[in-house]
Amino acid sequence: MASIQLSIATAKDQLQSRQPYEALSTLSPYQTVVPNNIEILEILAESHLEISALPDEPNGESHAETAYKYFIKAAQLDDDHGSKGGYEKYLWLGQLSGGYDAVKWFRIGCDGLRKDLSSEQMTEERKVALRKKLCDALCSSIEIWMTDLCMEPEAESTCESLIAESLMVDSNHQESYSTLASIRISQQRNSDARVALQRSWDLYCDSGAAADKADQTLSEDGLDEVAQISALKTLTRYCIETELFSVAEAACKRILDLDEEIAEAWYLSGLVAAQQYAKSCDINQLHSAYEAFQAGLELIENGSEDPEELKEELMKCVAEAERQLSGAETGTNGNDPSGKEGEEEQDWLDILDGEED
Repeated sequence: MASIQLSIATAKDQLQSRQPYEALSTLSPYQTVVPNNIEILEILAESHLEISALPDEPNGESHAETAYKYFIKAAQLDDDHGSKGGYEKYLWLGQLSGGYDAVKWFRIGCDGLRKDLSSEQMTEERKVALRKKLCDALCSSIEIWMTDLCMEPEAESTCESLIAESLMVDSNHQESYSTLASIRISQQRNSDARVALQRSWDLYCDSGAAADKADQTLSEDGLDEVAQISALKTLTRYCIETELFSVAEAACKRILDLDEEIAEAWYLSGLVAAQQYAKSCDINQLHSAYEAFQAGLELIENGSEDPEELKEELMKCVAEAERQLSGAETGTNGNDPSGKEGEEEQDWLDILDGEED
């Protein structure tokens, strides 16, 4: 038993150090010895899940399916919904599932987090971490209701209830405001969405300043680089859609500061500049759009791990920017008084709408 506990501790350290293959190797021998050990099942599942997200892993989908099976088994063994292994597995199952199944897993996980938060013996530091986890789970549940279950009659009221709870749990949770903006966009309340997006961006900036003041990286402050980039891409898309260009431009810049080899970030940066050109006919914005689209396309052509659909969108955007630049030079578009200006704006809006579909 002592050797098993030691191996579990070793595997946890390996997983925390981003060594998922090593963690699998450490615990694999115990799968037949203690097949119903919930802690081992959860570590194995998280290891497979981390491997599935590696860009150079050829069997990523297979690892994700294996992770799901381990999480399901752990959930079945924990018949009291978290008393034997915590609530993390339910939140992961929510992420790995869809529709009402996902909602069910998120509900179980959220119920457990609420229960823990009500404990008077918990430290404030632990409560802060649990509040963030609960808000993250509530926002993820909202995403399911806005996608898989969007046609259900209770979808809108459920989203309103969940986002209200998230903001009540933590009024400074950045993703909650981005999620609130998504809800308002779906309701065609873009003015309210812009207010929420500005708040989300302000909170992101504040979290960075706080980390710098404490001489910490954002990763150490609970928001690692991958999570930052994902959140910023979502924020940028919503800002483009609601024409909050100042925030969209700043968010794109931050993504590229973190990693300038993300083709999608260049694509989004190009869309921001293109939309601003469509509104202002400032030729400098059109040049910026072309350069950003071209940079993203070059990254993909040089072997970056991006979907083929993004390459096709970038090729369309480069061609459109080239066409408009050529027209601007010959005076056949841009500020042409013949009315072509409105057509150019629609061209860029069509590209964005087509990408979102």
